[in-house]
Amino acid sequence: MKLLKKIEKKDVIVFLITFIITIIIFIPFLKGHYATDTYNIVNIGYHDYAINWSLKDGRVFMAVIGLLAGKINMSIEMYVFITLFLALIISNSSVILLYKIIKKYKQPKNLINEVILIIISYITIFNFMYLENMYFVESIVMSISVFLFIIAANIIVEKQKDYFQKSLLLAIIAIICYQGTIGMFFTFTFLFTILKNKNNVKKILGDFCDCFFIAIISVVINILIVSLVGKILNLKQTRLGKISNIFYNIRQIIIKLPNIMRYTCNLFPKDALLLFLSVLTIIVGIYQLKNMEKKNIFYKYMAILIITIGSSCVIYIMTLTSFYTGRLRNSLGALVGILFLFIYSETDLFEKYNFLNFMTYCTFIIFVVLNIINNESLMLQHKVVNKLEMEEIKELDDYISKYEEENNIKVKKIVRIPVFNEKEKGFCPGVKNKTSFTHNALKTSWASDGIINFYTNRNMETIKITEEEIKKYKEKSDGQEEYECIDDILYVKIYSF
Repeated sequence: MKLLKKIEKKDVIVFLITFIITIIIFIPFLKGHYATDTYNIVNIGYHDYAINWSLKDGRVFMAVIGLLAGKINMSIEMYVFITLFLALIISNSSVILLYKIIKKYKQPKNLINEVILIIISYITIFNFMYLENMYFVESIVMSISVFLFIIAANIIVEKQKDYFQKSLLLAIIAIICYQGTIGMFFTFTFLFTILKNKNNVKKILGDFCDCFFIAIISVVINILIVSLVGKILNLKQTRLGKISNIFYNIRQIIIKLPNIMRYTCNLFPKDALLLFLSVLTIIVGIYQLKNMEKKNIFYKYMAILIITIGSSCVIYIMTLTSFYTGRLRNSLGALVGILFLFIYSETDLFEKYNFLNFMTYCTFIIFVVLNIINNESLMLQHKVVNKLEMEEIKELDDYISKYEEENNIKVKKIVRIPVFNEKEKGFCPGVKNKTSFTHNALKTSWASDGIINFYTNRNMETIKITEEEIKKYKEKSDGQEEYECIDDILYVKIYSF
């Protein structure tokens, strides 16, 4: 790709500056943190997690990374740090890549404009939904996926030799890395083609059709890989839905979209996204009325708005799994940044000095500041949760030790008791945002045994819940406690599944 070959000294300087800023912002995570999935990795081991979680879902590259970490016996703390650190490097590379692509369509007129473009590119990548990607050890493949989708989108629009094959190859690799970021492929392709082809509807639709067909082929290939891996390793896929469910899924997407737009998966202040979108729409609308000679600015703006929102839902056409999570809605988090990139490229709202430009600057500054504060808040909340989890497990360990001493018995097994319709109890008390960041690992189906074994070093066996175990629990317990030992079994209530 020519764009990557034209790395200038200035680009390196910009990368270093943004990377230093990123390191400062992500200090809470870089100092060490435990996602709920991290406890699971420790509990079942790198090998089993790589096979039963990564490879089973078609994430071949993540499976390889996990197997390598297990092979060299890497500590979980180092594993979390290295995957996050590399993800931040790759994500910053995406910022620089996006910045250079937009510069092709409009060169900054001065240093202030250049800085503005860099900041817009930064908040487009490091958006409030993308932050959830950085929470997991899979952050490294998630960031690679976004990086490759940006390149693939640019290749489609540039239309160089063998562009379709090159873009297809990158899209396939990107989706094998992580399927949940595919919405970014549609978003960036549409933005780039509008910026390049202006009002040429035929070329714009042609590029978007190329993107659509490449995405379909990539998805089909990924499904085939998942199916093949499942057959070879005798693994049952649990995330992909049936084709017959597609119309039901689309209906659910439409019904629940207003809620998603308002609450943004609890990763951004309630109604804040709608407020920023409303303000920007009014600004662009007024700008169009005052500059009628600039044709279709408002229509193109609305088209980008609609396509980006639609792109944030595309993954759910096949499955409703993780519907209220940010990691599958990167393009929705990037929406305001995408619109700012369009405004920067197609208008002079960042160049002149009048009331409309003042409003644009104010909206931009408020959004950037709110993003930083919001992201820091989410990371710090997660750190608080880690501390609360550790304290709760210490109390649990003391309880088990006392029970073993008093009853002269060794607790060797764990049984999780599912409690429905009380999801609030699946989060640590006192936290502001109910998100993946603030799940109490002890109260989740996928991490409760992991966190217990991690902090107690007891290596207890997890027993699948059966009618017999439920009956035994009800006979000997009043069900008032969150956890309770009966015979050699620790029963733990879970609220998130």
